[in-house]
Amino acid sequence: MNPGAPSGRTAWVRSVAVGLVLAAVVAPGALRSPEPLLGQAVRYSGSVSYSTGSYVFAERTHSFWLSNGLSVGGSKLRASATLPLILQNSGLVSVVGGQPVPTGGEGSGVVGRRSGDGTVGTRRRDTGGSGSGMLQTDSTVVFRDAYALEVGDPSLRLGYDAYSGFGLVRSMSLSLGAKAPLRGLESGVGTGEWDVGAGASIAMGVGGTWFFLDGAHWWFGDLPELELQDGVLYSAGVSRLFGESGTSMLASISGSSRIVPTAAAPLSLSLGLSRFLERGRSLSLGLTAGLSEASSDLSAYFGWSLPVGGS
Repeated sequence: MNPGAPSGRTAWVRSVAVGLVLAAVVAPGALRSPEPLLGQAVRYSGSVSYSTGSYVFAERTHSFWLSNGLSVGGSKLRASATLPLILQNSGLVSVVGGQPVPTGGEGSGVVGRRSGDGTVGTRRRDTGGSGSGMLQTDSTVVFRDAYALEVGDPSLRLGYDAYSGFGLVRSMSLSLGAKAPLRGLESGVGTGEWDVGAGASIAMGVGGTWFFLDGAHWWFGDLPELELQDGVLYSAGVSRLFGESGTSMLASISGSSRIVPTAAAPLSLSLGLSRFLERGRSLSLGLTAGLSEASSDLSAYFGWSLPVGGS
């Protein structure tokens, strides 16, 4: 997107994003009431995760995430907001649409000029040297090689359960999502632009086995020197519940269409375990392996969820 007067698409994206923010702010009004508002339930969800990958760069990024989220909803409508804390050793991987993408951060123009499957060289900010042996500053990006803790961009979501039943198709839902531009490129984790998406999901079940399919179209804000491609994010998975133990296993594959024009489309494979505890609490853990240069090579996470102010 060029600076100056916003295009028609930009204005539309901003209008939808502002609406999502307002909805996410208004909906959690139940938090201020001693009784659930119109039968709404409030939940807190969190996770800690670690991921590592070189992506398209000459050096490896290590990232640690602490994610905190609140959701409120009744039988049909849900609203949620999530805010991450991110500790990582480079500013080359930005959060786009809620996922890490190798944009190059402040060196996005170098990524935009990448040719073929060549590796993008790096240099250190303090010495001006090159960590990859490449000295041309127009073809290398700054790798700070020092950990920095940053507050990431908040993610907002509205979900509507369009159908639920006990046959083969167990549920169908619709959603709107947004990543708000709390942080800019200088933070090393944000893009300074809105990302907005709309999607749908379906869940099918046969006995204790469930099948999931999710898809969403996202409109991404562009970096000053790198135009990100709007496209589809998707995931498909199968889950198995082990008797009445409250334990389930989920295997899934997720990815998207190409986001960075000069990098492959993200694609990853995940395996996770969940344990449902008493009083609506749950724990989960898992591993994710990247199958594309645009995805983390390896990620691991541990998550938890519990009701707020309820039984």
